[in-house]
Amino acid sequence: MKKIFNCITILLSAIVIGISSCNKDEVNLIDENNKWIYLDSSNSANIKIIQCFAGNTPQIPTAPNITTGPQVFIYANGKKLNGTALSYGGVFPTTNVYSNIPAGSTRFDIINARLNLSVVPNIPGFIAGDTLATFTATVDKGKYYSFYIGDTVPTVRVSVKEDNFIVPVYQTYKIRVANFLMNPLDTLTLFSVRQNAEIISNITHKNVSDWVQLPLPIISDTLVFRKKGSTAAYVQFNGFSPVGLRMYTLLGRGKTAVTSKTPAAGIIINR
Repeated sequence: MKKIFNCITILLSAIVIGISSCNKDEVNLIDENNKWIYLDSSNSANIKIIQCFAGNTPQIPTAPNITTGPQVFIYANGKKLNGTALSYGGVFPTTNVYSNIPAGSTRFDIINARLNLSVVPNIPGFIAGDTLATFTATVDKGKYYSFYIGDTVPTVRVSVKEDNFIVPVYQTYKIRVANFLMNPLDTLTLFSVRQNAEIISNITHKNVSDWVQLPLPIISDTLVFRKKGSTAAYVQFNGFSPVGLRMYTLLGRGKTAVTSKTPAAGIIINR
C-alpha cells in the first residue's frame, strides 16, 4: 500500500512540474490583448461628431448602395474613435454623452470606412484616396465640442464648434439651430408652432446659433424651419417633447434634389 501511495505521489509531482514548465513560457493572450488604458480625465476634451455630408459619392465596395454616400471612421492623432462606420445622419457617440480625447493640438483624419473582408472579424483596409479630409484642431481640457462633417458637395470639410453648457433653469430647456444644409444660400429661421413665434432667426450656412431657453410645453411642439424672409415651412420636426434641464440642437441637413438626402431636420441631445 505504501508503495502504491509513493507511486501516486511521484506521478502527481511529475504532472505538476510538467504543467509549471509549460506555463512558464506561455503568454496569456487574453491578458495581453485586454488591457484597459484609462484616459486622464483632468487633461481631456469632449467631442461629438455629426455626419451631415449629403453626397452619394464616394462609395466603397463594402457598401455599394448609390444612395449611401461616404461612411467614415474618425481618427484622432492616429487613434480610431468610432467602432461602427458613421454614415449620413449619424452621430458619435449616439447618446447625449461626448467622447473623451486628450486635450491639445490634435490631427483628425476622416477616412472612408473600407474594410478588409478577408480578415474575420473585418478590419479597416484603406487604399489611396480613402482619406476624405484631414485637419488639425486645438481642443482644450474640460471643454465640449461638436464636429460637423459637411460642406458643399463634393467637398468634405469639418466645422468645429465649441459647446458652452449653461444649465437651463427648472421647468425649462434650451435649444439652438445648426444649419448644415448643403445649400449655401439657405438661411434658416426656427418657428415654434406651440408658441406661434419665431424663436431663432437668420442662421446662415455652416453656423450654429446661441442657446435659447424656453418653458417646457404642456404637449409636444412642432418645430419648423423657414427660409429667411418666408413664412412657408421649409422642413419641420414633428412631435418634439423636450425634457426639463436638457439642451438640444435642431440640425438642418440634406441637399435639394439629392436622392435619399433631401433637406430634413433632426434633433441632437447635447445634455
